[in-house]
Amino acid sequence: CFMVPLIHDLTKDQQGVRKQAVEAIFSYPLNALMEDQKSRLNDYISLSGKELKFAVYNGNTPEREEPQEKYENEVATREAIRKEKPNILLTNPSMLEYMLLRSKDNELFKSDLKWIVIDETHTFNGAAGAELAMLIRRILKACGIEDASKVKFATSSATIGSGDDAQNKLKKFISDITG
Repeated sequence: CFMVPLIHDLTKDQQGVRKQAVEAIFSYPLNALMEDQKSRLNDYISLSGKELKFAVYNGNTPEREEPQEKYENEVATREAIRKEKPNILLTNPSMLEYMLLRSKDNELFKSDLKWIVIDETHTFNGAAGAELAMLIRRILKACGIEDASKVKFATSSATIGSGDDAQNKLKKFISDITG
């Protein structure tokens, strides 16, 4: 549900030239969830008629060797990700930590970050929630963003409960994580 408005937002001011910058980070707790979204994301980008690129950056992303199968709008190697700077980066919290620490990945955070998407938000409770909240603050700082309200956050969860009390708790939980 967040992909279509996000793609629209990233392309609405596009003047026929793709911005080479990470504008959206999708954080998934599992690599399988990222792989599951690639074809859908590629289709939505193609249907938009605009030029956007996406990449999956996790422990399985090869440094240089292109995979056998690659989507039309996908940047598929670490080397290409650093060079081309895809607009949408699908990754996980552990890889984001590594990227923030590695000097060769720092350029990815010198970007015009507009969106952070957190999938399976309900899994980030307790210590995992605190770690994610601090990670988001470090990402914003690395991107030169001092005010979290300048970034749009989308979170998804299969477990949100029901009723006004559940919605209020969810809003507070997400607000606390995203700052």
